[in-house]
Amino acid sequence: MKQVSIVGGGVIGCSIALQLQKLGFQVHVLERNGEVGHGSTSASCAIVRRFYSQPEMIAMAHEAASIWAHWGAFLGPIDDDLAMFRRPGMLFLPPAMDETTDAIVTEMKKLGIRVSVLSAEQVKERFPYIDVSSHFPVRALEDPTFFDATEKQIAGAVFEEDAGYIVSPGLATLNLRLAAEREGARFLMNCEVVSIRQGEASRFQVETKDGTILPSDIVVNVAGPHSSVVNQMAGVVLPLKTRALRREVHAMVNPLFASSPRPDVPVVGDLDGGIYFRPDAGGRDILVGSADPDCEVKEWIDDPDEYLDTVTEAYRQRQCYRLMKRIPSMGLSPCRGVAALYDVTVQDWYPIADKTERPGYYVCIGTSGSSFKTSPVLGQLMAQLIKANEQGQDTDLHPLQLELKNIEMTIDCRFLSRLRGTLQTSGTVIG
Repeated sequence: MKQVSIVGGGVIGCSIALQLQKLGFQVHVLERNGEVGHGSTSASCAIVRRFYSQPEMIAMAHEAASIWAHWGAFLGPIDDDLAMFRRPGMLFLPPAMDETTDAIVTEMKKLGIRVSVLSAEQVKERFPYIDVSSHFPVRALEDPTFFDATEKQIAGAVFEEDAGYIVSPGLATLNLRLAAEREGARFLMNCEVVSIRQGEASRFQVETKDGTILPSDIVVNVAGPHSSVVNQMAGVVLPLKTRALRREVHAMVNPLFASSPRPDVPVVGDLDGGIYFRPDAGGRDILVGSADPDCEVKEWIDDPDEYLDTVTEAYRQRQCYRLMKRIPSMGLSPCRGVAALYDVTVQDWYPIADKTERPGYYVCIGTSGSSFKTSPVLGQLMAQLIKANEQGQDTDLHPLQLELKNIEMTIDCRFLSRLRGTLQTSGTVIG
C-alpha cells in the first residue's frame, strides 16, 4: 500500500484524502493548525456558483453543486451534523453584457443550469432594494468622484436561480475529515512540515516541526497560502506561479432582515461595482468582499507567516461604501469581519491540479476563490490523476479524462495543468 502525505488540511486536502483512501492508498494529512479547515478555508464565503468563463470549470462547478445538494449521500455515514447548502440564487452584474457573457450563459444552459438574463429594469423589479446604477469603471474610495451620482444603469445581469453558499465551510471540512477517517485516513494536527527530502526506502522523507519523519511514496501539496513555500522545500519549480494574497471580508447588519415580508437576498457578484456579497447569520448580516477592481492595489504577501490578521478600517470603508451604493438602505456597521490569506495563481487565478517534474510529488494549489465550491470534485480529480500516474500513465501526454457522474459528462483536465499557459478568466476571487 503506497504511503501518501497530504500537506494541508483545508477543504481540498480533506477531500483528496477521502478519495485517495477509497482507492487503496494509506493517507496521512499534515495540518499546521489545531483542526482541519482553520486556515484559508475558514475565511471562505463558500459561494457555490457555475458562472465561469471556461466551459470545463462550469461543468466542474455544476457537478459540485449536485454533490453539495446531496452532501450526506456523498459522504456516507458520519457522526456529526452536516454542512448546509443554502440556495437563494446568485445575481451577476458584469460590466458589459457582451459576447463573453452570452457564451457563458449558452454553455450553462447547455448543461441544464437554471440561468436567465435580466435587464436593469427586471433586476429592479425582482430585487427592488438593489440600486441599478452603473459604477463601472470602478473608482477608488480616494477618488473625489466616488460618491457622485451616476446617470448610467447597469448593462444587465445574469441570475443563476439555484446558486448559493455553504453555511459553514469549517463544518463541511470537518465532515470530510470524518468521512476520510472512517475509510482509514490519519490526520496529524499542529503538524507543520519543515522539510521534504529524498527518502531511502521510499521516495520522500517528510519532516515536521516536532521532529517526526514520515516516509512517503507520494506527497500532495495542498498547503494553500503556504503552497509556494512547500514547493521550495521539495525543490519543485512550476511554470505557473502562486502567491499568498491578503484579503478581508466584512460583515454588515442587513437592514432588510427586519422587513415584512423579508426578502431572500441572493448572493451577488457585483463586478460593475467592484464587490461581491452574500447573506450570513440567517440573513441578519451581509458579508462583503472585494472583486479586485483595477483601481485597488493587491496586497501580495511574501511570507505567509507574517501578515496582519485583523480587519482594517481602510478595507472596511471601501468595501462597505461600495455595498451601500448598491443597497442604499445599508448603514455603515461597526468593523467586523475576517482577514486571511488566499492562495492565487498569479497568471489567471485558476487552480493548478497536476503532477510535477518530481515523480510522486503532486500539487493542488492556487485554489482560493474558485475551489471551495469545487472541492469535492477536485478531490476526485486529484485521486484519479495520482492513481493514473502511479500506474504508469503520463498525464502530460495523455491528460486525465474525468467523469462527472451526476451531470453525465466527461471533461479533459488539461485546463488545470501546470503546462496550460494562461487562461482567459475574470482574474478575480469571488467567494
